[in-house]
Amino acid sequence: MLNTHRLLIITSLIPAIVIGQTALATAHQPVSLTAKHSSPNKGPIMVDGTISFALRANFKKPKQQQGFRAAFKAGELLNFEYLIIDKAPENKMALSKLPVVTITAPDGAKSIVKFTERTKFYEPYGRTNYLFLSRFSSTAIEGIYSFAIRSKAKSAITVSTGSKEIFGEVYEPAICPTITPSNPVAITNAQAATLIGMKKKVAISCIQSLSGSHRIAQEDGQSFALTKDYRIDRVDLTLRKGFVTKVSVG
Repeated sequence: MLNTHRLLIITSLIPAIVIGQTALATAHQPVSLTAKHSSPNKGPIMVDGTISFALRANFKKPKQQQGFRAAFKAGELLNFEYLIIDKAPENKMALSKLPVVTITAPDGAKSIVKFTERTKFYEPYGRTNYLFLSRFSSTAIEGIYSFAIRSKAKSAITVSTGSKEIFGEVYEPAICPTITPSNPVAITNAQAATLIGMKKKVAISCIQSLSGSHRIAQEDGQSFALTKDYRIDRVDLTLRKGFVTKVSVG
């Protein structure tokens, strides 16, 4: 078991990359990352990070980035897998051409994923042979984990998260989610994460539509005094040039 609270460098054993469009398996819900998902904050949000998702990232050239986010509760299991298709040219590319995946925990700790294995895996749904390059699990802390995938060449990979083989919900970035009202009102970390990238007025309107409240914690570098009470229906916003850049529930 790997601890994501500390820097994680996993030694690599394999070259390879570039993947097709087949789904991993019925148990892994497919999510396609695109150029518009150019950072974790601009990527989709897995509402429950313990549910299985397979995310495909395709890159046209070096130094491109795609990303996504996933919400976890304290003590839940964070599962992560990194795969490529087991055929040329994917399994013939040099190690230096592989995209780098960086996982950032809610407390800011970063885990740089490299590779520990070269294990064959046949996926019957898409009739595709894959190679596992990395698999690990870790106990999560409360909050949003960010997954950044940065290319070194024209390439493509599949990464998967979660282990529960049930339907999972995905929020789009900077789009207010539609939810069933709860009593008492509680704003989840995943709901709050959708606010990043919204304009100030749009974000406040979204919070109100969720029956929540808000505070401005910081705006254009100026911090504001906040009470220390904790409320599950409240979101603290950090703003820059009229846009939300950071959120915190409570």
